[in-house]
Amino acid sequence: MTNRYKNTFGLLFSLLLPLVILVLAESGLRWGGYGIDLDHLFLTTPDGQYLYMNKEISKRYFTASQATTGNIEFFKKKKDTNTIRMFVLGESAALGFPYPNNISFQRMLKYELQKNNPSKNIEIINLSLTAINSYTFYDFGKELAKYEPDAILIYGGHNEYYGALGVGSTNTFGNNPTTVRMIILLRQTRLVQLLERITHSFRGRGIDKESDNLMKYVVKNQLIKYQSPLFYKGIDQFRRNMEDLMSVFHEENIPVFCSTVGTNLKDQYPFRSILSEKTDSTFYREQLQAARLSVGQGEITTADSILTLLYNQDPAYADCSYLLGKVKLALGEKEKAYSYFNDAKQKDGLRFRAPDEINETIDRLAGTFNNIHKVDAEATFKAESPDHIPGYKLLLEHVHPTIEGHRLIAKCFLRELNGAGFFREKKMNEYVVTGESLSTFPVLEFDSLAGAYSCARLKQGFPFFETGNDTIQAETPVEKMAMQYVREKNWYKSMETLYKYAVSVKDYPLALDLMRVRILDNEYDPAFYSSAGDICTVMHRYEEALEYYRKSFTLHNTFPCAKEIISVALRLDKPETAVQYMEYAIANNQSSMNFRTLKNHCIEIIRYKKLLETTPSDEIYRKIREIYLQIGNTEAAALYPDRKLTR
Repeated sequence: MTNRYKNTFGLLFSLLLPLVILVLAESGLRWGGYGIDLDHLFLTTPDGQYLYMNKEISKRYFTASQATTGNIEFFKKKKDTNTIRMFVLGESAALGFPYPNNISFQRMLKYELQKNNPSKNIEIINLSLTAINSYTFYDFGKELAKYEPDAILIYGGHNEYYGALGVGSTNTFGNNPTTVRMIILLRQTRLVQLLERITHSFRGRGIDKESDNLMKYVVKNQLIKYQSPLFYKGIDQFRRNMEDLMSVFHEENIPVFCSTVGTNLKDQYPFRSILSEKTDSTFYREQLQAARLSVGQGEITTADSILTLLYNQDPAYADCSYLLGKVKLALGEKEKAYSYFNDAKQKDGLRFRAPDEINETIDRLAGTFNNIHKVDAEATFKAESPDHIPGYKLLLEHVHPTIEGHRLIAKCFLRELNGAGFFREKKMNEYVVTGESLSTFPVLEFDSLAGAYSCARLKQGFPFFETGNDTIQAETPVEKMAMQYVREKNWYKSMETLYKYAVSVKDYPLALDLMRVRILDNEYDPAFYSSAGDICTVMHRYEEALEYYRKSFTLHNTFPCAKEIISVALRLDKPETAVQYMEYAIANNQSSMNFRTLKNHCIEIIRYKKLLETTPSDEIYRKIREIYLQIGNTEAAALYPDRKLTR
């Protein structure tokens, strides 16, 4: 071998050796079971039938101490032709934070579409996570096509600065999307997980999740001035990720319904205000305090004059804009008030609320891609708010919708889905949004209380620092359960405790709502349908009971369920339905009941009922009644009373 070849071989060997060592180390770690699975967005249930979001998946974007979790929602691994499947991408506002699992526009949308299309199987899987942003949207989105979505729903944009990997986050790796996306891929390797664990062990204490909120820990560059280079980097980050995401969906011809985001303008004071360097800060703040005193004393015109002068002197100070909004509203100048409130949001130095440029980007995306449909929640929030300025009616604090806020977002998606022809294309029933839409969605007292308690706890810390929120006393059983949920964050345990309580006090409407809630959370668990059927039976709501039992039996054939279907069907004078389940009951009989004899009675009733259609007579009525009484079914027998038929 010549020296030239030897040198070339040596060079190749020196280049490849580190790579080989890394591959072997990675393989060894995986073989040894080290680390967590971040390769798969979805995991498979033990029976192999369903998929659900990997609860560790946020560690692609966060350090272990900051990682968040979303909801575990099951969907079929093999999608059938009768299933309509949608995925939701979003942040904590789309997840439903700070409410429990039941409250989110996604759950409301799923409930309404299933109610309007009972013959379809509606899957709307919420992939939202707290404190993530468009990097996660893109990373999730490029994997979704293979799961055959009929549509993608997006509600997000508040976390571009401080969300995971955002330009102002403690978790950032620079402003280059290509670099950040490479980091996301590397975090899936066991080697990088090992290195991060070693690094983290030298950093000391992580987040105390019992006393602090995540917002405090994800903020790196706390103050980001409006129209500063870092401000525009955040907008560019959102634009780049969303354009790439929409390109993925466009290539796969997947319709996307992307919503603008609502923001609390009227009732959220700016978190931080920044004066321009040229401004005399002492004089400015003295005058601002004078304006506040004037407002407090009802001297609105005086406050207006002071604030207008200050705004003209330095329009960058968000507090001034906010107070001007309050003053203009008091003067009845609502449009000007909205403008100043929005200006305060734009110039807030802590960027926990999406600036206008985020919604403008969404608007441009909808105009660029023919498969993108704009859902204008922002405009709807404005239209439905008192004085047309969004505040506490629709938003709990700065960005998280109230229950009514989620209901409005769901209505916005319903309107756009219908207007875009989605329902028609998918052979679903048309949907016209009215004032009654979503009015039957099962909102629990527990939901409202838990949301209020969580919000009060959130506001005690950064960046709100509100006082007086730690004096809430829980007195009633439901209040105590809601408070316990806020401490433990175990929704499933709370639902079981609340259900036992509802049954113990015979509050059957609450028990039924709880089962409806559990079905929304997991429509593939037959036990919830059976329990709902049991409650409806106790309430003598037999038609509903029959539907719940039949759904349960479809998911999992059992003798107890077949027995209940037969019993309820006969109470409803539906022997035809009962007969459909007789053979299963005969073959799997776990009771002393003689189902063969019962089947013969049903066949006899069916024959008599057919005779009634052509030759009604008192004798046939009597025979049907006697058969029902013979099998102990007094309710169906009462449908055939003694009477003289008119001939």
